[in-house]
Amino acid sequence: MPTKTNIYFADLSHTGTIVSANFFPLAIGYVAANLNAEIPGQFEIELFKYPNDLSSALSRQVPRVMGFSNYSWNINLSYEYVKQIKRRFPETVIVMGGPNYGLTQDEIEGFWSKYPLIDFYIVFEGEIAMVELVRGLQSVNYNVDELKRGTTQLPNCHYKFENTIVQEEPLPRIGDLNNLPSPYIGGLMDKFFDGILIPMISTTRGCPFKCTFCSEGHSYYSKVSKRHNLSDELAYIADRVGSMTDLCLTDANWGMFKEDIDKATALAEIQSNYGWPKKLVVSSGKNQKERVMKVASLLNGAMFAGGAMQSTDPNILKNIKRSNISLEELGSAKDEDQSTDDVDSYTELILALPGDSAQAHSKSLRDMVEIGVNRVRMYQLIMLRQTEMNTKESRDKYGLKTKFRLMPRSFGKYEFLDEKFTAVEFEEICVGNNTMSFEEYLDCREMDLTVEILNNGRLFHELSGLCKKLNLSWFNIILRFHNRRRTTSTGLTKLYDDFRSDSVTGIWETRDELETSVKKQIDEYLSKDEGTNEMANGKATAIFKIFEDVHDLLFDAMEKELQKHGLLDEVMALYLKETKAFSKARKTNLMDTVASYEISFNFDFKAIMQKNFIVEPGLYKLDQPATYFFKHDQAKINSINSYLKQYGDSFDGLGRILMRAQYAHLIRETEVYFSTNNSDLGANPDKSHISSV
Repeated sequence: MPTKTNIYFADLSHTGTIVSANFFPLAIGYVAANLNAEIPGQFEIELFKYPNDLSSALSRQVPRVMGFSNYSWNINLSYEYVKQIKRRFPETVIVMGGPNYGLTQDEIEGFWSKYPLIDFYIVFEGEIAMVELVRGLQSVNYNVDELKRGTTQLPNCHYKFENTIVQEEPLPRIGDLNNLPSPYIGGLMDKFFDGILIPMISTTRGCPFKCTFCSEGHSYYSKVSKRHNLSDELAYIADRVGSMTDLCLTDANWGMFKEDIDKATALAEIQSNYGWPKKLVVSSGKNQKERVMKVASLLNGAMFAGGAMQSTDPNILKNIKRSNISLEELGSAKDEDQSTDDVDSYTELILALPGDSAQAHSKSLRDMVEIGVNRVRMYQLIMLRQTEMNTKESRDKYGLKTKFRLMPRSFGKYEFLDEKFTAVEFEEICVGNNTMSFEEYLDCREMDLTVEILNNGRLFHELSGLCKKLNLSWFNIILRFHNRRRTTSTGLTKLYDDFRSDSVTGIWETRDELETSVKKQIDEYLSKDEGTNEMANGKATAIFKIFEDVHDLLFDAMEKELQKHGLLDEVMALYLKETKAFSKARKTNLMDTVASYEISFNFDFKAIMQKNFIVEPGLYKLDQPATYFFKHDQAKINSINSYLKQYGDSFDGLGRILMRAQYAHLIRETEVYFSTNNSDLGANPDKSHISSV
């Protein structure tokens, strides 16, 4: 029996601090599964995510072909392996593919200048192209030079030959994703069920929109390919997923197509049978909001309702070739969701887009908060390869000012055959344009941090609910807090000063300066408990280090707004005081699964919670105080332990949990177990005030 050819595929993630890109390697899974299906019985294929796993495998067996996925978070790590492999095993064929390549001639030439040791680069879709490339390699006994100088056509392939970059013709798009074999059911993904990596599936490919900042805005991706059969694959994953609560859908517009309702129904059946997934990581549709909301309603709170907006300014949207649903439609669709006030709603905004300004960004934030979106994810504009935004024409037209930053958590020291090496990843980000100065950019970043702390995840929905009942602006409360952030406590002042300073010191003029600087200090970066993500660090500091200060200023802001509108009577003042204590009891020492608190209140907070705090407080005042008990139940403990397994308990890991988790899975449960006017609730316990926490 002939010996099978070894082929490895790697979609690497940095593990220097924690696992940076903690998702299953779906793209290489599809490529590998299709290769096995089209050329059956000829290969021993293995997939890799962790660098140490790849290093160990390479020390045992050198593959004939080594494939790498190329994303912005792993290109330099992958290329360090390419250099090591080519030096020691020059006959191993190196293939790379992925969107972090470029489509303009300047991008393509720049790529090959920086990464010359790659033998072949597969552009666009890789499943069929990899089969054709391997068949070509087989025909010349894997002799790269012979294949390059021959007449064999290698569609979707670029390569360098005799100082010329050869760009073969592109293949047609794959029309029916049902024709691709599942990498899960074929067993290729079994090794990744470790409770750390999040399973990924794909039900569509492509995007009909032409956003200039997105790699899928290219015309090649404009036709959407679809897949309908999910149940077998979902059941296969659910049988093996263990403690992992999440599922990632790679669709660019999940919920936008009519077929998505049937897919969501199949997913809901899996939820019913397995209790999984509890959360979907997904980009929802950019229009058809009613359908998106319908899909969200089928998924038992696992999906954030809403969708990416990027900006609400019409001029900015025109500049980036973006067409959003109107705010009225988004607000209307959100209000029609069956559990609008009890689930996370979601949108995305991008800072420093062409035409953006401090005023425009602030208005976008206000617009989203005011219609009740309680998870506004605020991103910096990244100059991605393969996008119209990244062209010289676009940069010049809008005066885009860019710098380079270290990609959060995407750096580390690794070892290959007893040789150590360091790899770091970077992003080019926009920090200003011809309508926004750098100082205004920093001011906007601080405002983003405030919204992240106070609004996102409904962490303070006790107050946002009260605002809704009283027809007050929740954004005005947030703005009151923000305007006084450096005037009330040393803790808050330091938080914002550090955030602004880190936003300045964490950027470099050139990628070479960044790489040189970080590599010289790599041990310091690796030992830094706080990590390098300013937003996550700022939020973690607010929640885990100065939560008392945050409460004091926020509730003071609420009190002043009530005074302004003549709403602060004696009952309201008492309600604010007790709501503050109630909030702190639920969230102080959030990740402590043992801590519990008892406190007496004059309001029926159990009933108030059932109304999502959208109540007139006076109607819920008790005749006699009741005692409440706060603790994490077993379900919350399981969720917390699952997140800690995924991200670790470093300060950086805790910050990432706060950015990723649903707070409903973290906040303590509340139980009324004694009331002086309802003696059958239990015996009177000893009481302690929350200030003792």
